[in-house]
Amino acid sequence: MNAPAALRIDRAERVELREAAAPATTLGLAQQRLMGIMLLFMLITAVIGARLVQICLFGGPDAHGVGIADTANRGEILDRNGQPLATTIQLWAVAVNPQKILGNKETLAVKLNQLMPERSVEQYRSILHGPRKFMYLRQPAPPELAAAVHAIGEPGMLLLSEQHRLFPQGAMAGHLLGYSQVVEAVKGKPTITGIGVERYFDDDLKVGKSIQLSIDTRVQAAVENEIARRMAETQAKGGAGIVMDVNTGEILAMASLPDINPNAPFKGVDPSDQQVMINKATQAVYELGSTFKMITFANAIEHNVITDWSKTYDVSVPMQVGRFRIKDDEPKHRPITTVEIMTFSSNIGTSQIALALGAQNIDSFFKTLGLDKRTDIELRERGQPQYPAQWGQSAVMTTSFGHGIAVTPLHLARVFAALANGGVMHPVTLLKKQPGAQTPGQRVISEATSARIRQLMRLVVMQGTGTNGNAPGLRVGGKTGTAEKVNQSGGYDKNANITVFAGVFPMDHPRYVTLVVLDDARPSKATFGFKTAGWMTAPLAKRIIARIGPLLGVQPDLSQDIDVSDLMPFILEKKDPSKNVLE
Repeated sequence: MNAPAALRIDRAERVELREAAAPATTLGLAQQRLMGIMLLFMLITAVIGARLVQICLFGGPDAHGVGIADTANRGEILDRNGQPLATTIQLWAVAVNPQKILGNKETLAVKLNQLMPERSVEQYRSILHGPRKFMYLRQPAPPELAAAVHAIGEPGMLLLSEQHRLFPQGAMAGHLLGYSQVVEAVKGKPTITGIGVERYFDDDLKVGKSIQLSIDTRVQAAVENEIARRMAETQAKGGAGIVMDVNTGEILAMASLPDINPNAPFKGVDPSDQQVMINKATQAVYELGSTFKMITFANAIEHNVITDWSKTYDVSVPMQVGRFRIKDDEPKHRPITTVEIMTFSSNIGTSQIALALGAQNIDSFFKTLGLDKRTDIELRERGQPQYPAQWGQSAVMTTSFGHGIAVTPLHLARVFAALANGGVMHPVTLLKKQPGAQTPGQRVISEATSARIRQLMRLVVMQGTGTNGNAPGLRVGGKTGTAEKVNQSGGYDKNANITVFAGVFPMDHPRYVTLVVLDDARPSKATFGFKTAGWMTAPLAKRIIARIGPLLGVQPDLSQDIDVSDLMPFILEKKDPSKNVLE
């Protein structure tokens, strides 16, 4: 940068100055110090003057009911790879102090209407002639508007440089990131409202502390994209998705659709519309159907109720319990083996296993898995499960296949992680864990039981109701679940289902849970006219896993798989796993 002419000294002149008499140096230092003192005095005077102007214009911080905001930047929210999910930027705001207007207010009202036509001339006229000392007119304001307002040259027109929260990914992870805002109380201190990470970590963020989440934006985008695509194909009212590391409890993706855009969370949205505003992954509770059969089997293996995989159960006739009739969606008119109960997803067979387990063992195991309480995660939006009040025969049987108990998708994702990872349940978290950090956990089943459950999960996808979730080479295991949706009166809507696929991959070395839920998805051409999870959510999970596997370092490998050879003989009706119906 070129210095002003009065301050330029070329090299030759510097040499001459160095050769001048020594007393000149002392004089020069004194002059520099004097100039520094004068500049400091001018700066202090300018700061005081600016504050006095602010007080004159606004009448002090209490004059318009809004305190002066902390100027420290709000901390950033980053994904696990350092990508910004929320940041703070400086933007202009246009405001007015009607009491400081010097020019013609009628002319100014017309001019403001031309620049900001969202208000009429009459409305601007009312503002300018009103008693207020401060009012925002546009917040935020684009630079060209700020320049036009500045050009008016009116002292009562105010241009304010303000901090605004920006979510550069738009609506992605909207429910998860959420928002935080101050609501001015009529009496007492202002209150803070909001949802998501922004609200939960508000105390840290507002003092400039950044938060690094476990979320991977690449995985999050893939999950949201595929759920939205499937919702469009099936006219589903809502959807949710979770991807979780089974060994650390870190959440890599958490989707809730329809989404909200945290840049403008209420734009075009009714805040009372729970279908939009609720976080369907952590807050909404659902009966998640036959996914609970994996829980029942793990419990039964632990208590030696299941020891003989060749044992057969008569499932040819529905079971009557009180006023309920338990039947299978695809009935088998023959005895089926223990393995087939899982692969064919037999409600009748699972109910018989549950009766052998007994109410006490079921209740105790459910509570060990945390299915009776809210999940512990860094969000305020955590749904309370609907847990059986009494454990009669009906509750014992129906909860074994996921009816009569309602939990959030996050509850189920955490359980499936523990069932597959060797039997240890880890706390779930939205915060990135450092490599090598110890992860606390509670053993809920033995390693041997977990090994069996992994085999069963893989067999469901290879031979059972989950074949449409089999992403080639990624060794997917899991369980489908279909349940009639509970209506507002507490009964069941036979025309509306909740469909679920809870999957884990790769089953030979489990790393990630992928769980998806669709709310009231309708049969369509894309589902070949079927409405159960095997046709609704299993294909959705397959698409997601095929996309995110390579992103997470899991490459398709057809030469690797979990060994299920000891259980395969007990599946009497086998499918060709190379021939998926849906590709």
